[in-house]
Amino acid sequence: MPELPRNPKVEPAREKLRAVGLRLLFLVGLVLLGTLLTYRNSPLNIINLFNRPVSDPETVGRVQEQQSAEPEQMATQEVAGETLTLPDDFAVTLFASGRGKLRMMAITADNYLLVTEMDRGNVLAYPLTGASSEPVTLVSGLRSPSGVAFHNNEVWVAEETRVTKYPYQGNGRVGDQTVVIPAFPDGGHGTRTIGFGLDGKLYVTIGSSCNVCEEKDQRRAAMVRYNADGTGEEIFAEGLRNTVPFIWHPESGEIWGADNGRDLIGDDVPPEEINIIKQSKHYGWPYCYGRGVPNPEFPDKAEFCQSTEFPIVEMQAHSAPLGMRFYEDGNWPDRYDLNLFIGFHGSWNRTDPTGYKIVRVDRDLKVHDFITGWQEKPLNRVWGRPVDILFFDDDMYVTDDFAGRIFKVSLKD
Repeated sequence: MPELPRNPKVEPAREKLRAVGLRLLFLVGLVLLGTLLTYRNSPLNIINLFNRPVSDPETVGRVQEQQSAEPEQMATQEVAGETLTLPDDFAVTLFASGRGKLRMMAITADNYLLVTEMDRGNVLAYPLTGASSEPVTLVSGLRSPSGVAFHNNEVWVAEETRVTKYPYQGNGRVGDQTVVIPAFPDGGHGTRTIGFGLDGKLYVTIGSSCNVCEEKDQRRAAMVRYNADGTGEEIFAEGLRNTVPFIWHPESGEIWGADNGRDLIGDDVPPEEINIIKQSKHYGWPYCYGRGVPNPEFPDKAEFCQSTEFPIVEMQAHSAPLGMRFYEDGNWPDRYDLNLFIGFHGSWNRTDPTGYKIVRVDRDLKVHDFITGWQEKPLNRVWGRPVDILFFDDDMYVTDDFAGRIFKVSLKD
């Protein structure tokens, strides 16, 4: 069949319409992006259009009950040109600044503070004693390093897809790299936290690949345990959506971990959780949250949810706990002995953002604000996002991955 002749007047018109359509799509995209950026911290937050609100007054009530009704005597202090609020018998100063995304910390035998700089691929070493506080770049060229540990005179680093170690030579110097665990799953929640247990084994937490889904890789949303040489991989505990911080209780030896709950079911659910992590136990995700409450995607899992391990503390949803330590054996007032201090990184999926502070959980499992002010209300301007917490010589050190700072909190003389 012969090809019909093209109409020379129609083709330019089509091209013109196509060009106009592309311009309109581009403009609509700009408007949507601008709306998202402008209203992300307001009641008009368009992210919340995707929420599936869940009514759960019982869980919300328990979270409120665990908030302490006995406020501290607080005072405001200026630091780095901003204002923080903390108990009036403490002082806060700026220990370090001008860095990238500072995350987890550890201390060497000769008192260097090890800090992962996640976005720049470094491990830094800050001298905690002596005249200088300038950091040494201990290791560089890493892929999203987050977890760090000092064990058997070696520096251990958890990157997104592997664990490496370096013989420590003292004075902020290390020897050659050894790859201990070569292959973790990547993507999704990409930070990895590591720690050595009382059994000498290496524990690693690997977050989920998604908000809510059934994982194909059993190591995701789990705590995984290895021999110190990287062999003997085993799933220690499951159902932990994104347990970034975990530590061993100073008295009981139990593993305490803070789990970051799911998004998109409301401002106040699910709670952030403190769990005692036990071998071969399941902690609910993705089927349920809190004290066995089924997620809306899995209404048929109610019976299973009641068989999971429940948290010992439930905290405000979307606070994002990323670092935590117990305080022990120091000169702080007695009320702080064996308190658990937690860094709340802050929320994105909440109409009124929350977090951006340090809280403490006392021995009665009540939650108290300890340092606030990194989020300036009512404007919701954020100038810092706390991550990890570490104690040295009776001082608390706090990393901030928003402004690349480390804060030092000390008891006043």
